[in-house]
Amino acid sequence: MCPFAFLILFMTKLIKNDIIELEITDIAFGGDGVGRVDGCVVFVPFTIIGETVRAKIFRRKKRFYFADLIEVLKPSPERLDPFCQYYQKCGGCQYQHINYNYQLKIFKKQLKDIMTRLGNFEPEELNILDLLPSPRTKNYRNRIDLHQCGETEYGFCVKNFSRQKFPLKKCKIFELEDDFSEFPERRPEQLLVIRTHSGNPYFYFKDDHNEVKSGLYDLKTLKPVKSEDVFYEVDGKIYKSHYSGFFQVNRWILHDLINLVSSFAQPKNTDVLLDVYCGVGIFALSLAEKVKKAMGVEILEESIEYAKKNAEGLGLTNTEFTAEPAETYMRRLVDEEKHIDICVVDPPRNGLTNKVVSAIKKLKPEKLIYVSCGPSTFARDARKFVDAGYEMKKIQPLDLFPHTKHFELVAEFRM
Repeated sequence: MCPFAFLILFMTKLIKNDIIELEITDIAFGGDGVGRVDGCVVFVPFTIIGETVRAKIFRRKKRFYFADLIEVLKPSPERLDPFCQYYQKCGGCQYQHINYNYQLKIFKKQLKDIMTRLGNFEPEELNILDLLPSPRTKNYRNRIDLHQCGETEYGFCVKNFSRQKFPLKKCKIFELEDDFSEFPERRPEQLLVIRTHSGNPYFYFKDDHNEVKSGLYDLKTLKPVKSEDVFYEVDGKIYKSHYSGFFQVNRWILHDLINLVSSFAQPKNTDVLLDVYCGVGIFALSLAEKVKKAMGVEILEESIEYAKKNAEGLGLTNTEFTAEPAETYMRRLVDEEKHIDICVVDPPRNGLTNKVVSAIKKLKPEKLIYVSCGPSTFARDARKFVDAGYEMKKIQPLDLFPHTKHFELVAEFRM
């Protein structure tokens, strides 16, 4: 901390429970509005740029203060009435009070700020396209996890208080509009998971550590289902998955996501494609017909078995899927001096490990397509690739999670 900032901090008299008035000048990644009092930053949720608000300080962290919104004194023209009765009590959504088109503009600015601040990119270097909106902004999620709430009800955690639960009648962003608060099936201290896909909705149980504790049950009949397979249809293609396996929560925008990866990759019938963190193989399989060979690697053996099933179901014979940590698999490709033309990476939110980045640098695929749900770690990784000689051609953000703080992006790099 510089001496001047140190002096400002201790000149400030803000303490817990102080009531303040401030103007919101920005919205931080995560959804909180940003304002300043006596030169110090104050974060206030559920606010919009340009608004004047009254708020109550509840916490200080280093040079930042956090406050609860009490009243909007001067509302923004972009402000709307939230469509969900649980908004602000539930921590699932952060932007229901904001016009949807304006939400998309907020995300674009946040991404630009993150790329300049964490990736050390100059603004003129960045070709960030306007966000692709979700075809659905309500009833789009295909999964909901419900906690036991009292003796007979199910619900969600109270925002910022994970041990406190409240009964939830309906979640307006979940695909099904049914009331699951008094769902008849219960297991001691287990969460109820309800999911939808291209077939019948189903449910199962898990514990607080995400360990699956039951088989698959049909949601309508409440009877067990013998098969563990579920399927999703995208562009006329069927992708199977384990009932508890990962699949994008918004299947309505998957068409756009897959097409983006394909258009950025510009595959040719002589190309060898590598899909890192491939899951059940959606990107590799969607591009396999356009390339000479498509390979995928994923640490979960179960996911790889489904990727192989999906390739067989689609009649593809030029695919190869391997269950192995990406680091060891790609190290072997480097040692064997394998040639890769297109590399697609879709890592977890914490981004690529140093070993994976190093292997990609050594493999030197001509085209690198990075799919990310974590803009901060993407900015870090993007800087590494650009410093290694890649040109970042463009970034296309997508709204896979309307009304929440999260968004997805696809970036194109060329060697």
